[in-house]
Amino acid sequence: MRYMLLAQVLFLSCVAFGGDKPATCGLASQSIVSRSSSRLAQVSNLGDIRITCRVRARRFPTKPGASRNGLKAATTAYKISQHSRKLVPSEVRQFGGGGGGFGPDPEPEWVDFYVHIPLEPAERDAEARKYLAKVERSTTRQQITREAYQRALERVRALVYQHRVGHFLVECHILDGDRVMGVGVVEFEVLFEGRFSDVGLPGGPPA
Repeated sequence: MRYMLLAQVLFLSCVAFGGDKPATCGLASQSIVSRSSSRLAQVSNLGDIRITCRVRARRFPTKPGASRNGLKAATTAYKISQHSRKLVPSEVRQFGGGGGGFGPDPEPEWVDFYVHIPLEPAERDAEARKYLAKVERSTTRQQITREAYQRALERVRALVYQHRVGHFLVECHILDGDRVMGVGVVEFEVLFEGRFSDVGLPGGPPA
C-alpha cells in the first residue's frame, strides 16, 4: 500500500508537470519475467526493459512546407526502499514511435524505447574487467600494452548492459524538442539473474 500511494503521488506530480497531457506508459509484456506477490512487474537484470508511452496527438502543421519532429523520451529513475527514495542514473535507447493523424480526433502518438538502469561505476568497471580478462585468456597468450588495454576496457565498459537490482519508479518524459508533451510513471522490480561478465555480449558466445 505504501508503494501504491507513492506511485500515485508521483503520478499526480507528473501530470502537473506535463500540464493537462499526461502520458500513458507501460512495460512491454516480453520484458516481464514474473510478478511479485503484490502483482508488481519483475524484469531481469540482464534483459531488455522496454517501455511504450502514449500522449495526446499534436496538431499537424498547416503552413506549406512545415514539418514536425518525432517525439523523444527521457527518463528519471528512483530506487525505492522501505524508508527512502533515491535518484539513480538511467539511460534511454529509443527505437520507435508514430501515431497521430488528421481529423478532429487523431489516435494518440506513441514512443517505444528501452531504459537502462546502469550499475554503479565501480561495479560496471568490475564487470568490464572480468569480461575482458576472460576474452584475453580465451584468445591469446600475448600481453597487450597498457594503452591498448585501456582502449579495450573503455569499449567493453560501454557495452555492459547489466541493470542494477532493486525496486524502481521511472518517470517517463515525452518531449517535442524542449516541450514536455506528457509524463507517465512505470514501476517495476529488477531481479538478479546473472552477470554480464558470465553471459557475454548478445549474439555471441560467453567469454
